Amino acid sequence: MQITHDLAIGGLQQVVVNICKTINRDIFDVSVLCLRDLGEFTPEIEKMGIQVRLLPQKKKGADYFAFLKVAKILRDQKVDIIHTHNTQPFIDGTMGALLAGVKTIIHTDHSREYPDKRRYMFAEWLMSHFVYRVVGVSEHTSKELIKYEKISPTKVMTIMNGIDGSKFDIRIDKKRKKKELGISNGGPIIGIGVRLTNQKGITYLLKAMPQIVERYPDITLVIAGEGDLEDRLKKEARDLGIERNVLFIGPRLDMPELLKLFDLYVLPSLWEGLPMVLLEAMAAGCPVVATKVGGNYMAIQHGENGSLIEPKNPALLASEVIRVLGNEELRMNYARNGIELFKKKFSAEVMTQQYQRLYLREPHREV
Repeated sequence: MQITHDLAIGGLQQVVVNICKTINRDIFDVSVLCLRDLGEFTPEIEKMGIQVRLLPQKKKGADYFAFLKVAKILRDQKVDIIHTHNTQPFIDGTMGALLAGVKTIIHTDHSREYPDKRRYMFAEWLMSHFVYRVVGVSEHTSKELIKYEKISPTKVMTIMNGIDGSKFDIRIDKKRKKKELGISNGGPIIGIGVRLTNQKGITYLLKAMPQIVERYPDITLVIAGEGDLEDRLKKEARDLGIERNVLFIGPRLDMPELLKLFDLYVLPSLWEGLPMVLLEAMAAGCPVVATKVGGNYMAIQHGENGSLIEPKNPALLASEVIRVLGNEELRMNYARNGIELFKKKFSAEVMTQQYQRLYLREPHREV
């Protein structure tokens, strides 16, 4: 059983979807338990014939006994293995699994900014004593689990995220897609598809836009996603005088098509584990400019399949975007090399094979 907060649009949730899609169904009878809500990816998993359950919700306030509900579900379904994703599923899932006699507990940390709240780090340190393995989605994440949460290095390992590349091996009618989105500008299209949170550093991209617009007056920045900062970012675009060049399109399920439309994917994050959006861009053959944070370097090799720059620097970000947009040969090389590296290291099949070995407690082999 995969245990997650929800199946909303996000990188963590895509990992759950891709495990469900590529796991060996002859060996594993997989199901998904959502602790807070369902979400947009629920129908995709259910179409695979995989059961998705939502934990019975308390009407008001925090549910401090959610683990008892988890335990009942695990017992009822006779679950042998659970795989939890991030903090609440780690805590409630592990406690529930211990009560239900689940044999194997695997946990994945999908990265955050450390140090986290002390009570969260203490709870995860405590839970780590009862799990078989704690997985970081990048070497950077794994090192931070050991450094900040003091989890035993013998428990921690790294499995890099993987995605279903077939979704991104498509052709699109770019004129039709532009019309659908309401893009009338004739210049380049750059984009980003993430949750609109402080972590993603979108404010620095907006601050870079006036310099970029000066070079490319008809450029369009497409921002896909929703989040706490949406209204603030829209106001910032207006205040910067770039509203005509910035298009907020909300959460999307058509990222493969958008990535085929973008001339450049820009990710100005402040911290990361190994973001799914970079893998998606690579699979789609969309050139990337990203910040040199967290595990981004594991996907983007600077000068080979994308550009990595320092975070929180709008002027540097603007100059790199302008440089890459102005060099078609470079963008073609980035796209070609990105597809090759993706197929070699970041497919969903590669990721799931490693998780399957953990579920079966087989010795880990480097891929």
